[in-house]
Amino acid sequence: MMETDYKKARLDDILRWVQKNKKGKYTDFLSLGEQKILLKLINLYDDINYRFFGGYSNAERKIAHIYPDFMDKDEVPLDAIRLVGDLSLLSHRDVLGSIVGLGIKREKIGDIIKRQKDCDIIVHKDIAGYILMNLHKIGKERVDTYSINLTDVKEPELKFESINATVASIRLDSVVAAGFMISRNKAITLIKSGMSEVNWEATLDPSFAVKEGDIISLRGYGRIKFETIKGTTKKGRIAIQILRYK
Repeated sequence: MMETDYKKARLDDILRWVQKNKKGKYTDFLSLGEQKILLKLINLYDDINYRFFGGYSNAERKIAHIYPDFMDKDEVPLDAIRLVGDLSLLSHRDVLGSIVGLGIKREKIGDIIKRQKDCDIIVHKDIAGYILMNLHKIGKERVDTYSINLTDVKEPELKFESINATVASIRLDSVVAAGFMISRNKAITLIKSGMSEVNWEATLDPSFAVKEGDIISLRGYGRIKFETIKGTTKKGRIAIQILRYK
């Protein structure tokens, strides 16, 4: 079973459980791709409603509350934790690795908002206390760990690098090569290997036509936004602008 099919089956099981038991249920944290899968599935059920929560307004990873139409809304089972220390030389991956290293599953962890001197983390309420008691280091750097209100979470500032390039056509492989500064042959290999997503959906076709505004992810490389088509050069190539997330 492909990973996407597994995620779809897992989410459909939750919907069936809610429909059968007439009770609400919370998912673990869902990626943007999983959120899109859930929205497609839930349209097949007339008697079930849903809400997404990520801890702050522009959160990427979110849990879903799935519940029967007649049911009242429950309290959201999310908490926020702040780490304080010198995090300037550490990455988002370092923070995540230290939390997972405590034996906590990735699905219990929401967005990680890392800055130079502190870091806010959205987590499932049932593992917040364990993190507070046991997370004292990120890499080799000691940190102080505090519980904070969700309203005190500092939202991240999105930063981009603007890339101007020319391509022969607006194909996925051409845009990936330009945006991530790799060869087109390597882009084709990575796309065919299932490493790319367009708008959080797996896309295996290198010739897929990209549109302005599309968000493209490449595993291990990051994320870009195909911002705009700027025109055509004298040699007939297409001038484009890409925003690469920092």
